[in-house]
Amino acid sequence: MPAHPPARRCPICGSPVPELLAPDGRRRRGRPRVFCSSRCRLGDRRLRVEPDPARRRRDVAAFATAVRAGIAGHGSALRDLADELVCAYPSLASGVATLSAWQSGSSSPPRTAIGRDRVLALERVLGLPLGELVLRMPGGPLVPAPRPPTPAQQDGPAARRARLAHLVGGFGGSRQVLVISLAKEVLLDRAGRPRCARVTARVRALQDGVDRLWYVDGDDPRLRPLVTATSGCRPGRRVPERGRAGPGLVATELVLDRSLGPGERCEVSFLVSYEPRAGTVPARPAEPVLRQLVIRPLESLDLGLSVDPAAPPGAVLACRWRPRDGAEVSRRELTLPGCRSYQVVVADPVPGSYGLRWAAVTPARLPSRSGTSAA
Repeated sequence: MPAHPPARRCPICGSPVPELLAPDGRRRRGRPRVFCSSRCRLGDRRLRVEPDPARRRRDVAAFATAVRAGIAGHGSALRDLADELVCAYPSLASGVATLSAWQSGSSSPPRTAIGRDRVLALERVLGLPLGELVLRMPGGPLVPAPRPPTPAQQDGPAARRARLAHLVGGFGGSRQVLVISLAKEVLLDRAGRPRCARVTARVRALQDGVDRLWYVDGDDPRLRPLVTATSGCRPGRRVPERGRAGPGLVATELVLDRSLGPGERCEVSFLVSYEPRAGTVPARPAEPVLRQLVIRPLESLDLGLSVDPAAPPGAVLACRWRPRDGAEVSRRELTLPGCRSYQVVVADPVPGSYGLRWAAVTPARLPSRSGTSAA
C-alpha cells in the first residue's frame, strides 16, 4: 500500500489540518484544505456584530461630542492638529477631513485594529488619558481580530506575535486590554546573559470580565522563562510558538487577582527568570539585546539594563527597529565607564521596536606562575 502523505499543518496556528473525507473513506475531490478551522481561515468573527441602528446613532453622537471637547481643550486648528499627528505618528495620522467628520458625527472610525490605533494616536496628541476616546467608539472598543499573515507572507516580529496572539485567543476567548505604560528591567550575569527581568505594566480593560493577560517573551532555545514573584496576578499556562525550529516566542498566562470592567485600570508586576533547560548547556543568546515591541500607542515605555560590576559590558547602545522586518533604523551610544545600570525612557512611543544592545567583554585571564600551565 502507498504510504500516507504527512499531515499538513495550519500555517496560522500549527495544528494538524483535518481531511474532508467522502462516505467511502477517500479524500474528497478538489483542492486540499489549507487551514484547520474557519477561525484560522477568516479570523476571529465573534465580535463582528453590528449594533442596533438607534444605538449606533447615539454612540456616534457621544463619540463626536468627546472628540470636539478634546480638540477644543487642545486649542489647535484642525490643520495644525493634523500636522502634529503626521509628525508624532506618521503611520497612524488622520487628515483634516477625517478629523472634521469625526467631530461633526458624519463618520466614525472603522471597527478595525488600525481604526482603533488611529484613535489612540489622536488621544496621545490631544493629551487625553489613554482609552478615553477608544471607550466611546461607535459599536464599542472591541475590534474583531483579522487573520494573521502566514510565515510565507510575513515572518517579522509583529507577524509572529500576531500568530501567537491568535493561538492563545482560542483558549480563553477575547481578552482585549490597552497597555497604558510598560517598564522592564533586565539583570545580566557575568557572562552577559539575561539572569532575570522585572516587568511592570499598567493596563486598562476594554470589555467586561477581563480576568487574564498574556505576556510574550522571546527566549533562547536553551533557556526557559519562568514567571514568579507576581503582584496583582498569578502565572497560569505557557504556550510556545509553533512551527519554528530555532528560537521561538513563549506566551505566559497571567490570571488577575480580580476581574476588570470596561475602563477599569490595573497594575501588574512579575519577575521573569531564565533557567537553563534540562540536558542543555547554558549559553549566551545569539543576539545580546533587550528588545521590546510596541504594537500600538501607549503613554510611556521604560527599559532598563543592570550589569554585573565585575564584568561590565564593552558597549551599550540604545536602538530602534522597524516592526515589519526587524531592521535597525537608529542607534545611540550610552556606554559610560563604571556605570552599573542603563535606562531608556520613551514618552508616547510610536509603533516599533525599542531596546538596548550590549557587547560583553571576556574577563582577562590571570597570568600563570612560572613552571605551571594554565588549566
